[in-house]
Amino acid sequence: MKKLSTILAAGTLALTISTPVLAGPVGMQVSYAATQSDAATIAQLQHASNAARREARDGNKDNAAFTLRSYQIDQLVERMQSGQQVSQNRVDKALQPVVVW
Repeated sequence: MKKLSTILAAGTLALTISTPVLAGPVGMQVSYAATQSDAATIAQLQHASNAARREARDGNKDNAAFTLRSYQIDQLVERMQSGQQVSQNRVDKALQPVVVW
């Protein structure tokens, strides 16, 4: 019994000491730098929107997610074309593929 409690205490101590090392950095690093609304970025976004719309139309089993992504990208393009500031993170997120769980 004493051996078991010693092993349990040693394991608890090791876990307590190693937890901060295993945790990693807290939160996400976010850059809020505004992106330039250049023609190349808008063209990339429009291409991504068209690809998502095509995936939704061609019968993907979760076509609502693709339709939503296309709508979000279109809204982002409209904001950029009207001269509003858009963060680079939003552009990067819009260019990522749709994740279907």
